[in-house]
Amino acid sequence: MKRRSLRNNPLVPEAALLVGANVVLLLAALAGAGPLLGAVCLAIPLTLAVAHRPQRGLMALAALAPFDGLLEVVPHPAALAAWKEVLLVAVVAATFVAPAEARGAPGRRLPPWAAGIALLFGLGLVSAVLVGSIQGLVGVKIVFFYVFAAIAVWRCPFDRRDRDQLVTVLMVVGFVTSVIGIVQQFMGPERLNALGYEYNSTIRFSGSFMRSFSTFIQPFGFGFFVMTVLLLAMPVAFEDLSRRRNRLFVLATPILGLAVLSTIVRGAWLGLAVGVVYLGARRNRALLLLIPLAAVTVLLLPPEAASSALSSTSSVERTTGWRTNLSQISQNPFGVGIGATGGAAVKSAEFTGEEEIYQPDNYYMKIALELGVLGLWSFVLVLVSAFTLSLRQASTGPMEDRAFASGLSAVVLASAVASMVATYFEIFPMDLLFWVLVGTGATMAVKGRPMETDRSEGTGTPSSGLPTTLRS
Repeated sequence: MKRRSLRNNPLVPEAALLVGANVVLLLAALAGAGPLLGAVCLAIPLTLAVAHRPQRGLMALAALAPFDGLLEVVPHPAALAAWKEVLLVAVVAATFVAPAEARGAPGRRLPPWAAGIALLFGLGLVSAVLVGSIQGLVGVKIVFFYVFAAIAVWRCPFDRRDRDQLVTVLMVVGFVTSVIGIVQQFMGPERLNALGYEYNSTIRFSGSFMRSFSTFIQPFGFGFFVMTVLLLAMPVAFEDLSRRRNRLFVLATPILGLAVLSTIVRGAWLGLAVGVVYLGARRNRALLLLIPLAAVTVLLLPPEAASSALSSTSSVERTTGWRTNLSQISQNPFGVGIGATGGAAVKSAEFTGEEEIYQPDNYYMKIALELGVLGLWSFVLVLVSAFTLSLRQASTGPMEDRAFASGLSAVVLASAVASMVATYFEIFPMDLLFWVLVGTGATMAVKGRPMETDRSEGTGTPSSGLPTTLRS
């Protein structure tokens, strides 16, 4: 009789977690920590579920991340603010103890963007050592932490059902957050401030028009999130209008479109426009009709909002800042140090007290300033590699995956465009969601290279590419 190895025994990680949880419960009971006891009781089944199948944890991250901004007004322990980091670390750890059937097939080739992100990470680590102290640590964390989401997806890939469920989750969350954002326009800033949201932080204005922020901490995350949902889900929905889910999403797209407009985030408008033109030219010609419709809708915005949104003053200020700092890049071709600008610098200032912080409003400029020309080249290599891979999948992958791959390529393209006018990859949850989606794309099949694993075919072996129809 064959002896079953402990490594492949699915009961081993569950047993270890149960033992550990019981130890924590005992210590909590002895210390009289009632709230901690309740939290642990809730965490046990969730931990077991994620340990058995890490894909569940990634799905939970994608579903819950857009609601992180509610912590601004909901009383909570300070430690709860780090829930997303803790959950992601737990998911990555679970990929090492999950049963073999939840893990990807061994021997797969790394995705083409892996070399670019590895080089960028190496440059970031060297820069962090040279910069030292808090700035280096915060800079590395903000730039690279959510890349672990792509690593987790690579180690435990989403199968077709998971990808279908991920699209459903994003459709539902995108609709819910969009409705909340539109409702905020009727509530007004005074009532939102009374709920606990702060002016000039969460509550922001374009002229006298309040910018919707929904369940996010700022309008920027909201605008870019809805942009991503629309670009990813529209080709999937139009691919099969016989599904009720897809028909409902198509009917809901005007609500999501109004929500993006209400944020007055021009980077999201630009990214969405480029993505829709790309999808219309490559896949669904009918989508091109949305461009003139969106242009007319922008003109119908309240005059103060439209004039502020279409004003060139902000663009002139940004380009002036970029021109001023180009000399810094030429004088420091290897960068001035990671974490020196943008959100990382703001976070570091909480510890260092630094007052002068440069906000580049351009992620390419940020990378070039901090990590130099080689860092910029590495970052562009990541974007180009992720786009070309999803483009190949949209053209040569299994028919069931081509709509998802088309949406993913549009998301990568829109992210690259939005990064020209925003520090896109510093805005939560876009940093997390981008790497979840790009990691998902890296595990999908390409002609001549079957990379995915599918539960319906037996996980842990390369997919045969046989079609699987998923309907709800």
